Amino acid sequence: MRHPLFFIGFLFALLSGGMAAASLLGAPGVEMPTRTASLLLVSNLGMLVVLARLYFRQPAVVPAAVVVAPHRAEIQSLQRLVQIVQHGQTPAEVYHILLESAVQTAQADAAWLDLGPDHDSTSDVAQYYQLAPAQADALRAGLRAQGPSDDESIIGDLRSRPGFAGPALAFRSLMRLPLHGRHLDYGVLYLLKAQPNTFDREDLSVLQTFASQAVLSIENLALATIALHNQRTQEELKIASEVQDSLIPKKLPTDDWFEISTHSLAAKEVGGDFYDFLLLPGRRLAVLIGDVSGKGITAAFHMAQMKGIFHALMQGNPLAKNERDRFPVPSRFMTQANAALAHCLERSSFITSSLYIIDYEQGGFMFARAGHCHTLYYHALREEVFYFQSTGLGLGIIRDDSYEKHINNQFYDYGPGDVMVIYTDGIVEARGAGKEEYGEDRLKQRLEECYYQDADAIKWFILNDLNGFTTGQPIHDDQTLLVIKFKAVEPETTA
Repeated sequence: MRHPLFFIGFLFALLSGGMAAASLLGAPGVEMPTRTASLLLVSNLGMLVVLARLYFRQPAVVPAAVVVAPHRAEIQSLQRLVQIVQHGQTPAEVYHILLESAVQTAQADAAWLDLGPDHDSTSDVAQYYQLAPAQADALRAGLRAQGPSDDESIIGDLRSRPGFAGPALAFRSLMRLPLHGRHLDYGVLYLLKAQPNTFDREDLSVLQTFASQAVLSIENLALATIALHNQRTQEELKIASEVQDSLIPKKLPTDDWFEISTHSLAAKEVGGDFYDFLLLPGRRLAVLIGDVSGKGITAAFHMAQMKGIFHALMQGNPLAKNERDRFPVPSRFMTQANAALAHCLERSSFITSSLYIIDYEQGGFMFARAGHCHTLYYHALREEVFYFQSTGLGLGIIRDDSYEKHINNQFYDYGPGDVMVIYTDGIVEARGAGKEEYGEDRLKQRLEECYYQDADAIKWFILNDLNGFTTGQPIHDDQTLLVIKFKAVEPETTA
């Protein structure tokens, strides 16, 4: 008759495995994290396999009292492995339990564990049991004489094997058990007995399941560590995304003279595109747009720096002789921003930007382009759509006083009904199914078709066409689009 502990073990494995399966299948009243349920289910399946092997194993002809103790140790050892999978402890603990469990199950006199190259060397693992390192070295040398194979093996009598014949041996039987994962090799476990011909295939079969559980534990712990790191990274990126979103203007400047509509979409959780507005005295509006080279966290960090520089440099100069000279013109702003960024921008990074100062009382604007995309413009009086062809060098490319020579101001008088489309290269470089870019020509054609609508409708007309063009393709760069439309009917001015 089998020991009652077998049935307790079966019930324990079936119950906990059933709970895990019920959780995964969404059974009412059974809830646990998906990952925990999956690991618990796999672990208990392995436990059932070992229990089945132990149950149907033919017992040796020895007193019953001697048979029960090893089986009890086997079940308890496997339960400890299952608990490690469930509770997510360390690889070192898994190795320790495996070594201890294998020795107890096989009733080995000694053992050692050779960790493979894929083992985490920072883990503190006890590699020897009742064996001096020098003895293990001698046995390794003897095993190398038999060939390079690391397949599991049971050696009846070491003294009859090449490499071991002749010298006196403290151990005569050896079992070798590789720890193979799906993609990595974690090491080899060696078990020893003093008497020859004392390991059998049943020992090997049970210990293979132990080893499989240990490897599963180690791999799942590695996956859990990666998942935790990714979760923390995602949480940090979420915070960064929220911070960056707070830097994007939500309240757009409004006036009877113009309309503004904006769009911004990051290719990743955070991006390097930016835009901002500042109302200046004298019924003027400063509009800044830019694009930091690269994507992700670093680009987002420099985007925040550029926003801070914008607000710092566009403060009034109290020593100016008149109100309109208190604020830097666009070319002066770019020169000062370039000098500020020289101290904090990586050598491999740069920023393209354009600054527009719109004087909607005087009916004109001044702008400077620091290597940014050309401005698309609709001139209502001439009924013409065109790009401003201006020169200018990106910020951070030249980091000395000579930068001032590479930036200049341009002036333009606007009229009622004119439209200005300002964007980053993520718009015109967006790719369609055939890897063809959206392009400046297509953007120009869309404005020719929708210039008569209001600013928000123009923006959506362009975006809908862009989204149709890129259907099924991933966004490979941040996208920003600003549409400014000067109203066709100017407000009456008060005396």
